[in-house]
Amino acid sequence: MKIVYYHDINLKIDAMVKARKHLLFKEYSKEARAKILLATEIYEARTKRGLSQQKLAKNAETTQKVISKIENGQVNVGIDLILKIIRVLGLKFQIGTVCLDKI
Repeated sequence: MKIVYYHDINLKIDAMVKARKHLLFKEYSKEARAKILLATEIYEARTKRGLSQQKLAKNAETTQKVISKIENGQVNVGIDLILKIIRVLGLKFQIGTVCLDKI
């Protein structure tokens, strides 16, 4: 078992505080939040409708592997694919105050 000393924790916390002030950290955090939100929305909508990843992929003209990566936040998704997926899932797509109900 590794022993972590109090001063080691303080050093890690200080490093994290310093990192959070960095512009790239803020940008990465925003990107990560967006991926997590997209992943969660797609997963919940898919499972609520009783669709497998494979069925969603077929209907959205992609592969099951891509759907899996999207749901795990492991891929940057293009707008064309997002629109296909939300169309299949019957979701709304909103950017700012613009909501695209019928795509």
